[in-house]
Amino acid sequence: MVRFAGFGLFACLLALFGLHAATPLQSASFDCARASHPLEKTICESPGLSKLDGEVAALYKTRLAQLFDKASLRGQQRDWQQILRTRCAKTCDPAAVEAEYRRQRDTLRAVQEETWEASYKTADVATLKITHIDANQFDFALLRDREGEQLCKFPADDSEAGAVATLASPGRASWSAGACRIDFLLARDKTGAVTRIDTIASVGCKRHCTGSYGLSDAFLPANNWAAGNQ
Repeated sequence: MVRFAGFGLFACLLALFGLHAATPLQSASFDCARASHPLEKTICESPGLSKLDGEVAALYKTRLAQLFDKASLRGQQRDWQQILRTRCAKTCDPAAVEAEYRRQRDTLRAVQEETWEASYKTADVATLKITHIDANQFDFALLRDREGEQLCKFPADDSEAGAVATLASPGRASWSAGACRIDFLLARDKTGAVTRIDTIASVGCKRHCTGSYGLSDAFLPANNWAAGNQ
């Protein structure tokens, strides 16, 4: 005679009739069993908010891995979380929380472009715009102007296809076409965030500039995530 333990018989019945054991719905990015803050409790009480919290956390993780200026994104996310928790210090309006989460989700979905600047004591300002394609490639544009006067522009024309640089290593990326080559030296901190980008342009890139100006420069992050601008 074959004997089944209670659990074993239950498992066999599930397999026989194609049934599945019910599992708790858990989509939030944190453990709802340990929720203590009113905001956390409000999220855990709503399957929709739990799902949104998970989506925002996943998007943030993806963007953080992709972007060079990680410090700015961390600051924006931290600022957003602190403001939301302060608003929910005692009680939370689920509808208001959902609106804030949807806004943050949409913001993170759109985050692909970064702006870096090289400024001087004069009005001469160089701007490097980067649009990430994937973990190894980014589209870029370089512009230098002085009090409204255009000194350098790459690509040369708005109708010209954007340039795509490829990372050869964590510290170096490059792009080339014909006689023009641009190398990007990426200085990173211990967390992997890029803190400075040096561009080195070949002589063949001079056609994109006037006079003695060039595309070579040292760029620092232009922080678009100022705290408190939510």
